[in-house]
Amino acid sequence: MARPPSVESHMIKILAGIAAVAIFGVLALVPYRLYARDIRHAEVQAHRVASVAHTALSAAVARGEDVTDLANRFQGIADFEIRLRKQQAGELDPATTTGRGTSKLAGTDLTYTAAPIEDAAGQVYLATMHFDLSPMKRESVRLIIDLVLAVVLGSALFSAVVYLMIRRSLVEPLKVVTRTVQEIADSNVPAAMPEFETREMSALADAIARACRAHGASI
Repeated sequence: MARPPSVESHMIKILAGIAAVAIFGVLALVPYRLYARDIRHAEVQAHRVASVAHTALSAAVARGEDVTDLANRFQGIADFEIRLRKQQAGELDPATTTGRGTSKLAGTDLTYTAAPIEDAAGQVYLATMHFDLSPMKRESVRLIIDLVLAVVLGSALFSAVVYLMIRRSLVEPLKVVTRTVQEIADSNVPAAMPEFETREMSALADAIARACRAHGASI
């Protein structure tokens, strides 16, 4: 007849399963949610910067000023690219037809085309702004890695602590009690039970000792 599995093997399987569920749960939910949130946040911030730049460029163009220096200052402060060009006759652009800015996100490259800008002479200009969102992506990836490592280490530490605690307070004392009872059975002589740290194991040892004394008294 095959021997049944030990408590230790059950504990290892259960704790490993708990750790695996925690780790795979984090891997399934956290990376996508954090990455999507961070990219959305970076996109919103880029739109805000583009709106400020568009307002400043519109005011400068309306006054007939040279916007080169203004565009360069924006590019240096906010770290994005601005391209201002005249709209050609017959050219159709979504920003022109709708009168609103449009944006296109390709991976971490965001291209924002602002609403048309018109100067005093009626000439229409289109401002296209390009934002590189890869720094935010790198920060998001680093945060995801840190969180996953923290969950992995935390799960491993939790499993190890629980395993050692149960092994010290239950499994090892049970082995000691089993050896003692086997020695009593082999010699048929009552023996003193060892002392244990936990209440439950102390009660078990006391019950076995009383049973052994009663048996010894009847011999």
